[in-house]
Amino acid sequence: MGGTESYGAIRIRIARRSDASVLAGLCTQLGYPSTPGEVAERLESIFGHPDHVVLVAELDSGAVAGFLHGFCGVVLETGERAEIVGLVADSGHRGQGVGKSLVAEAERWARSKGHRTLHVRCNVVRTAAHAFYEGLGFALVKTQKNFQKKI
Repeated sequence: MGGTESYGAIRIRIARRSDASVLAGLCTQLGYPSTPGEVAERLESIFGHPDHVVLVAELDSGAVAGFLHGFCGVVLETGERAEIVGLVADSGHRGQGVGKSLVAEAERWARSKGHRTLHVRCNVVRTAAHAFYEGLGFALVKTQKNFQKKI
């Protein structure tokens, strides 16, 4: 993946450490309250993994209007996979091609890593997001519950 890719008035680029504050706000919009410091630490960890990518959608004004976090890995049961693990467009810029542009670039990135399928999981209550993904050609293949335990 190169430096910056353009999708009309939206430019997609790799996230920078200096994006931590705006990415924290976007994480919070997605339902995962985060501070700039927390996001900066997470970015530092992610930047060290070549099989992860954090893309940001930047408008002509220079404002960051969304992000996508993707990764490639191996699952014992199903083998290699590329997955979108986080995607959000700023609430003031939804419906303007931000998410679509981020997904298009994630597809390019996944293909460059040798993948031919891109996976995404989406909370059952996010019906607008379900329609968004289906509109981009994603097919529902599984419904599941997500459990966690504090340890």
